[in-house]
Amino acid sequence: MDWTGGYVADIGYTAGFYPETTPSHMAFAALSASRSPGRALRPERVLELGFGQGFGLALLAAANPQVKCEGYDFNPEHVAHARDLIKGAGLSNLEVSEASFEEAALRGGDNNVDAIAVHGIFSWVSHQAQDAIVTIVRQRLQPNGLIYISYNCMPGWAALAPIKLFMREVKRRNPGRSSDRQLALALDLMGKLKDGNAAYFAANPAAVQHLNHLLQQDRTYLAHEYLDEHWDLFQFSDMVMRMGEAKLAYVCSATVVENIDAYAVPPRLLPALAATDDPVMRETVRDYVANKRFRRDVYARGSAGMTAAEHRRILSEFRFALTVPRNTMTFKFLTPVGEVMGIPQIYEPVADLLANKIAGFDELLAMPSLGNAKLGNLLDCLTMLVASGRVLPIVSTSAPVDVGPAQRFNKLIVEKGRAGRTYRHLAAPVAGTGVAASDLALLVLLALFDGRGDDAAMAAKHALAHLKTVGKLPMRDGKLLTEETEGLRFLEESFHPIIQDVIPLWRRLGVL
Repeated sequence: MDWTGGYVADIGYTAGFYPETTPSHMAFAALSASRSPGRALRPERVLELGFGQGFGLALLAAANPQVKCEGYDFNPEHVAHARDLIKGAGLSNLEVSEASFEEAALRGGDNNVDAIAVHGIFSWVSHQAQDAIVTIVRQRLQPNGLIYISYNCMPGWAALAPIKLFMREVKRRNPGRSSDRQLALALDLMGKLKDGNAAYFAANPAAVQHLNHLLQQDRTYLAHEYLDEHWDLFQFSDMVMRMGEAKLAYVCSATVVENIDAYAVPPRLLPALAATDDPVMRETVRDYVANKRFRRDVYARGSAGMTAAEHRRILSEFRFALTVPRNTMTFKFLTPVGEVMGIPQIYEPVADLLANKIAGFDELLAMPSLGNAKLGNLLDCLTMLVASGRVLPIVSTSAPVDVGPAQRFNKLIVEKGRAGRTYRHLAAPVAGTGVAASDLALLVLLALFDGRGDDAAMAAKHALAHLKTVGKLPMRDGKLLTEETEGLRFLEESFHPIIQDVIPLWRRLGVL
């Protein structure tokens, strides 16, 4: 019997972290849509279904040692990788199980989970596995609990789906080959069709653009995205019905900018949206406006709306922190309606205050620069900053933050880098989530942990020596720097702003 169920298993999935899967983000997303954050506000137990390599789940556990975390994945390689991270970082609050969704559903369970994450997997598994996911959610999620679920959707895939179907057909016709070889054959043949101006590509410029983009992406990621036997494209209403089977109701988009009509729908189409009073059709209209092909949704089990007073009170429980240096910030944002600019008189004072410290919602709201519509202006501003990854929402707590597990986890990640395995996020326990870390920033951390990061010149020499041991060279603008002096100069110039501006932000967030 084939245990893979048609899912690619001979290549392990990529090790990523997705901020939308964290309870704090789910809670803020709900508030951005004036809905209750429910039990995601201060969860005690969270569950991830299909955790891939387990990196994101391990990071979440490290950043939230007060929360019991668990996860299911059917791939032994994924579970082994996750357990290696758990052991290496000494995480006592995370348990992972090697089990299919069908097996996990048979185990049953009480309604004892406050938040569940199902990232990406729902579109790529069999209908039986989808049914099992719904069953697990119904069994495990508490009333007032939240779930994040992401999936491929229509109408954005309408012109692109033939590419996926073609690549899957290449896989079927080459059953004896490995997934990486099947992928190479599929991409090569598709490339020849594109270059030869096949009618499908001639009639679909979006398909040309999409294939060109695929050719630049990580091949492991592509194998999992395009070679799986099962693949479903959902209308929003389809997912509403599936989640309804678990007594769940739609709350909002986890892509928080999409919860603000002015940024989700062009002005010329706002009247059509306003005339649509059915909530499912409103979301469907948004999908067609944006030609959406991937949704990130938040659902709740029994979560009701809030009064204005309740909404305001819960916002007071949040603080906010910068993740990027103030001197690099712009207020230009990419939204479903295109590029928009934040109003400088509103955004600049908010960013200036957050550059100095982590600030609470009430403190930010007291700034006179927000104008007459203070609450709406501030919430819009914070929503845009959170959506762009420049600011993190933090749920206030009276208990001191235990930074030990996160800092052990981050040191482990840097040690993995020493051996040539790179992860690009670090645990930030003050915020209960992760922060992105570039390859250069990770090299600075390596120097810091080795006592060689006091200044950029010292860190550059240390980093260059490390790169030599793993057979790599510094790269600038896609070009390898083969001359040692040139490489040192580039590293030193790059490290200076990281040491001066990024590292202090990370210390504020408990990263190190």
